[in-house]
Amino acid sequence: MTAPSSRADLLPLIGQRASAEIAALVIPPVVLAAVPAHASRQWAWLWAGCYLLAAVLLITARRLFRRDHAQMSAQAFQTRWSRRMEVFALGFGLLWGALPWLSVPTHSFEYALLLYLMLAGTTASTVSYAAADLRVFLCYLLPAWALAVLGVPLAFPSHWHTVLPLCLLYPWLVWRHARTSHGFLKEQSQLKLRSEALASAHREARDAAAAASREKSLFLATASHDLRQPLYALTLTAQAAVQRNRDPALSPLLLDISQAASHVSDLLNALLDVSALDSRNEQLPLQALALTPLLCELHERFQPEATARGLDWRLRGPDTPAFVMADPILLRRALSNLLHNALRYTPRGGVLLAVRPRAAGWAIEVWDTGVGMAEQEQQRLFAAFERADDASRHSSEGHGLGLSVVRDCVHRLGATIEWRSRIDVGSRFRITLAAAPDTPPPVRRSDAPVLAAPAPLRGQVLVVEDDPGVTQGLRHLMQDWGLDSRFAADAVQAYRALADGFEPVVVMSDLRLRGDVSGYDLLQALLVRHPQARGLIVTGELDHPDLARADEDGFLVLRKPVAPEALHRVLSGLLGYTPLRPPLQPALTPDPDAHAAPRTPPAPPVAEARAPRPA
Repeated sequence: MTAPSSRADLLPLIGQRASAEIAALVIPPVVLAAVPAHASRQWAWLWAGCYLLAAVLLITARRLFRRDHAQMSAQAFQTRWSRRMEVFALGFGLLWGALPWLSVPTHSFEYALLLYLMLAGTTASTVSYAAADLRVFLCYLLPAWALAVLGVPLAFPSHWHTVLPLCLLYPWLVWRHARTSHGFLKEQSQLKLRSEALASAHREARDAAAAASREKSLFLATASHDLRQPLYALTLTAQAAVQRNRDPALSPLLLDISQAASHVSDLLNALLDVSALDSRNEQLPLQALALTPLLCELHERFQPEATARGLDWRLRGPDTPAFVMADPILLRRALSNLLHNALRYTPRGGVLLAVRPRAAGWAIEVWDTGVGMAEQEQQRLFAAFERADDASRHSSEGHGLGLSVVRDCVHRLGATIEWRSRIDVGSRFRITLAAAPDTPPPVRRSDAPVLAAPAPLRGQVLVVEDDPGVTQGLRHLMQDWGLDSRFAADAVQAYRALADGFEPVVVMSDLRLRGDVSGYDLLQALLVRHPQARGLIVTGELDHPDLARADEDGFLVLRKPVAPEALHRVLSGLLGYTPLRPPLQPALTPDPDAHAAPRTPPAPPVAEARAPRPA
C-alpha cells in the first residue's frame, strides 16, 4: 500500500476536499424524500441524524487537520493524523454500508435500487481524494460494501442472484481504480517535491550568483585600483627612460620594455572590460554622438602604431555630419579592440577605418589585409579567450579577449555587427548604429583636445597622487616635457603648495586618496581657491560614486594606466597648446569587395574641442 516515506506527503490531500459538507446538505434530504409513502421514515430519520452528526465531527476535525498541517512537521503530522483518518473512514464506511438496509422494511425495489446507486456513486467520488492513502480508503471501502453485500438478499428478494454479482464486482473495480489513482497522486507528489527542490536549488544558485557578483564587483574595484597603480607607474617610468636615454645600445631594450608595459595595459583593460560588462546588466542611456571627433581620436591613437609596424593607414569620413545614438565609452572600446586586432594580425598591407551611411543609420567599418580566418573559426570568434588558429600562428600579442568585449559592447549599444574574412586576404568588421538627429551634443569638459604630435610644454601643473611609483614616473615625464609641476599626496601638501605661491594652470588629481579621502572633493576645493585653473581626474576606479558626479559636472576623466602620449595631448590642450584645424574631409568610398592594401592618407584634421573650467 502507501509507503511510509510518501504517506506523509499524500495524507494532506485527503483533508483538502469538502465532500462531507456537500453530502450532508444533499444526501439526507434525498434519502428522506424517497421513502415510499406506505413505509415508516423512522429508520431514515435515524440514519440522517447519524450522518449529520458525523459530518459535523468531520468538519471540525478537518479544521484541526489543516491547522496541524500548516504548523507541524510532516512526520509529526503523519503520526497524529494517520490513525485518526482511518477511524473516520471506518465510521463513514459503516454509516454508508447501513444505507441500503433502509430499504429492507419498505419492501420497495425502486427504493432499494436508489440507495445502492447512491452508495456506488459516493464510493466512486471518494476515490478521487481518499485514494491518496490506500489504508484510509480501504477502511471505508470494506465495511461499506461488506454490509451492502449482506443486505442484497433482503433488499432484492426476487433479484438478489442478479444484483449480488454486481455488488461483489463493483468494489473490486473501484479498488483497482483507487490503486491507479494512488500511483498517479504519488507520482504527482514526487514531481512536486522535485520541482520544489529544483526551485530551492535555483534560489540558492541565484543567491550564490548574486553574492559572487557582489564579490566580483568588489574584486573588480580593488583590482582596478591596485593593479592599475603599479602598471601606470611602470608605463610612465618606461616612457621617461625612453625619452632620457642617450645610449643607442639601450634604445631597443627600453623600447621593448615600453611596448611590453603597453601590452600588459591592454590585457588588463580587456580583462576588466569583460568583468565590468558582465556585472553591469542595466540598460545604458544612449546619447547623440558625433562620429567625426571619434574618428580623429582613433586616428591619433592608432596611426602611429600602424606606421611603426610598417602598415598603411587609411581613414575615410562621412560625406555629411554623422551622429549616432551610442554610449561614447562603449563605442570607443569596441572600435579600439577591432583596430587592435586589425593591427596585430596584419603582417603586411594596411588597415582602413571608414564610416558609411546606411538605411536609418551609420556603419563603422574596420578593414585589414591580414591573415584572415577560416569559416569554421568565425563561428566561435566572439567567445571569450578565443583566438582563431590562423591568427595564433601569426601573432603572439593577442589575448583572446578583444572580440568578446566588442560583442558585449555592441549588444549593450543595441547595434549590430557583421564580419567577413578570408584566409591570407583579410577581414572586415562592420558595426551599424541608429542615426541620431543632426544636432551636435553640448560641448563638455570631457571632450578632450588632441594634439597631432608631442611637443615641449610650458605651464604649471599641480598633481595630487598618493602612489610613490606613479608620482615618480609623472615627475620624470613632466620634467622632460618642460612643465613646472608640484606633487602632493594629500590635502595638506596640496594646500601647502598653493600657500607657497604656486599658481597651477591645471590641477590633476587621483579619485581615491589615502584614508578613503575623496580626490574629487579636494579637486573642487582647489579649483575654488584657483578658479582660473582647469581640473583633470586620473583614476583606476571603474565604479565609484564620484565618477558619476564628475561626469555630471563635466570634468575630464582619464583611466589609469594612461598612455604618456595621451596624457601629453590632454595636458597640451588644457594648457592651450592644441592647434585648430579645418574639418575632416571624407575620402572616396572604397570598393566593398576589394581587399587591396590601403594607402597612407595625409594626417587627418582634428575638430576643435574646449575644456572650460569648472564653476
